[in-house]
Amino acid sequence: MKKPFYKKWWFILIVAIIVLGAIGNMAGEDDATKEKDTKDKVETSAKAPENKDSSKDDKKDNVKEDKKEEIVGVGAPLEVGDAMFTLNGVELADQVGPSVLPTKASGKYIVLDVTYKNNGNKAVTIDSSFFKLKRGEKTYEADSVASMSANQGEDGNIQNSFFLQEVNPDMEIKGKVVFDLAPEVAESTDLQLQVQTGIWGTETGMINLK
Repeated sequence: MKKPFYKKWWFILIVAIIVLGAIGNMAGEDDATKEKDTKDKVETSAKAPENKDSSKDDKKDNVKEDKKEEIVGVGAPLEVGDAMFTLNGVELADQVGPSVLPTKASGKYIVLDVTYKNNGNKAVTIDSSFFKLKRGEKTYEADSVASMSANQGEDGNIQNSFFLQEVNPDMEIKGKVVFDLAPEVAESTDLQLQVQTGIWGTETGMINLK
C-alpha cells in the first residue's frame, strides 16, 4: 500500500523549507522596522538641542538690543559698559577758547559740557572721538582742535581736553567737546549725542540734547 503524497519525505521537506522561509522574512521585516524606529529616534533627539540653542541666542540678541536702545536726557548719567557719561549742558557759540586767541567756527559750534567716569578696573585713554552727534542717518564728528581750545583757560593752560587723556579707575573728568556744524543743523531739536567705550565703539549709548 502506497503512502499518501503528503506523508512522503520530499513533501515534508518542501513544506519545511517554505515555513522556514516565511519565518525568516518575518524576522527580517521586524529587524528593519526596529532599525528604522531607532534611526528616527536618534535623528529627533539630535535635532532637539538645535532649537533650544537658537532660542537662547534670540534671547541674548534681544538683551543686547535693549541695552543699546537706552536713551537719557541732559543731566542724567548714562552707564555704557564700564563707563559713566553725563551731559551737563549744551550751548551754541561762534568761537571758543581764550579771548586773545579764539578758535572760530566755520558754521556754528555746539559746545557740550560732559563728565566721564571710569568704573572699570584698568586705566582708559579717552578721546573726543568717543563722542558723536547723530541726526537721523547722519553722523557728525567732534572737532578735536576746537575741543582743545574750548578747554583752554585765559592763561593758556588746558585742562581735561578729551584728547588722548588717560583716566584711572574710579576717576572722573569734566570738560568740553565741540562740534562745528551748519547753523541749521546746530539749531535743530532732534540732535542726539552718541557716546561709546573704546576707540572702536564696542558699546554705545544715546543722550538727547534737548
